[in-house]
Amino acid sequence: DYVDGEISEKFKESQRVWIQREGEKIIAIQAICTHLGCTPRWLSLEAKFKCPCHGSGFTKEGINFEAPAPRPLERLKIALNEEGELVIDKSKKFLWEKGEWEDPESFVTV
Repeated sequence: DYVDGEISEKFKESQRVWIQREGEKIIAIQAICTHLGCTPRWLSLEAKFKCPCHGSGFTKEGINFEAPAPRPLERLKIALNEEGELVIDKSKKFLWEKGEWEDPESFVTV
């Protein structure tokens, strides 16, 4: 269901989560700006997330590069259930600045 190299906005409105697939790795990115909590927009032509509230910009990976966001977007715990469906646990976050994006629970491989 998830195309390699693309951002899925399937759950952006209902769960405030984007799903991203890069090769065999799938991650869940929380769709909440780290500045004041607005929901950024995915701009596919520019390959970046852009917050409509104060202009923060994030790379496709979620790294902040346009102020005022003080840090990258957060990734969420993601797993596959027995039926092969993605299960996201929003109570467990992985922070880039703490080196947690390579934690085995921050992605699934397919």
